[in-house]
Amino acid sequence: MLGRTHATSGAVAVLALVPVLREHGVAVDGWAIPVAAVVGAGAAMLPDLDHRHGTIARSVGPVSWFVSRVVGAASGGHRNGTHSLLGITCFTGFAALLTQIGGLPLGLFLAFLFAVASAALRLNMVRATVGHTVMCLVVGALLARGALMDSFQVEVVPWAVAIGASAHVLGDMATVQGCPLFWPVHRHRFNYARLSTDHLTERLVVGPALGLAAAWLTFSLAGGVEVFGPWFDATLDRVWAPDADPGLVTPPEAMPDGGAGT
Repeated sequence: MLGRTHATSGAVAVLALVPVLREHGVAVDGWAIPVAAVVGAGAAMLPDLDHRHGTIARSVGPVSWFVSRVVGAASGGHRNGTHSLLGITCFTGFAALLTQIGGLPLGLFLAFLFAVASAALRLNMVRATVGHTVMCLVVGALLARGALMDSFQVEVVPWAVAIGASAHVLGDMATVQGCPLFWPVHRHRFNYARLSTDHLTERLVVGPALGLAAAWLTFSLAGGVEVFGPWFDATLDRVWAPDADPGLVTPPEAMPDGGAGT
């Protein structure tokens, strides 16, 4: 799948599972919601660290290129170790370790995920590689500082990484190549569809659907439904029943029988 499809699916998956995380004791409120979405979008690109020519390898210049070379060599090349259950576990464990350490290491990790997500979604606000890298480092530092000041709950980071990486693997399992889920024990590639990367279905159906889902989930989690829901219902009532003026309704106590017959 395309990088932007992976990144969007990661963000959507994290946002969709926010209520589940809350039910299981993971604090995801306020600023933690958009942070979790960004982490999920970036983490959804992590399995492609095994591909030195992929979007993630080019996102932070020489740094990401070097990391992709190392990861690719350790995981057996593209679509092997990083696209397995072991790969997802390693990404999640690494995120959990950095979350426990906090501070600068966590800030750099968040900066890297922000850079990867912005590159995949084509949100590069600074075209020059150096400028883009500096921007992402600054944003990552601000995110780390916000975590230290309790602006958002950092415990959501490993969960968002696990969900984002899993979304990537599930997405690639829809393609012909599939994914070796049980690598290195078993190298069989599992898939549930036989699409090709950049398939017309991905461009015209999957991509737009994920974009709409991301917008709706962000709107609802931000409280938009609670704010606009009553107004929308009242508007519909006025449209479908314009003559029903609440001010003209006779209260039960004003009726001759006191409203006993109703």
